[in-house]
Amino acid sequence: MELSEYGIGEGISEVIATTQSEEGEPNAAPIGIINREGYFVRLYKGSKTLSNVLKTHKIAANVSNDAVLFVISAFKNLSREHFTRFQGFPVLRDADAWVIFKCEPASSGEDFFEFKLKVQAAKVNRKGVRAINRGLNAIIEATILATRLKVNENDTKEGQKQRILRKIAYYEGIVEKCGGEREKEAMKILKMFVMR
Repeated sequence: MELSEYGIGEGISEVIATTQSEEGEPNAAPIGIINREGYFVRLYKGSKTLSNVLKTHKIAANVSNDAVLFVISAFKNLSREHFTRFQGFPVLRDADAWVIFKCEPASSGEDFFEFKLKVQAAKVNRKGVRAINRGLNAIIEATILATRLKVNENDTKEGQKQRILRKIAYYEGIVEKCGGEREKEAMKILKMFVMR
């Protein structure tokens, strides 16, 4: 199945993944859906997303352009009001599209597992043409850097940490120049998480 009509294209598409524990507790976190002769996802050890996928073998890709949701879901649990259910699986209420995948182990490394994704269900909630906003792209890049900083907080050397912080500051400049109010709000939230 081609997923471009659901917002997932070539290369790596950044989405907010939703998973659930065996007890049905929903979780959300940004991830990249990799499109290379099929769809794949790489999940890192120690994450709640990986733990849930290893138990349930399912993940949902929530396609969204909401910068604030990307940042908040990267650093803390979303409240229950953010979730709804599609095909009995937790998804984000305000996402533009949902794609639920079955996850099959494909490979692993020292700190990750990679899964091949098979589409189980998909739905477009909101159609529309959107121009690329460099502010949103900058938020996504800054969020990825910030999560790497937080995940490796104890292992990050001071020089590495400073380089990451300089890159985040660079992206902050792009957000200020090109972003809308939502992107600017997301950057403020991201900075609060990074400075903790």
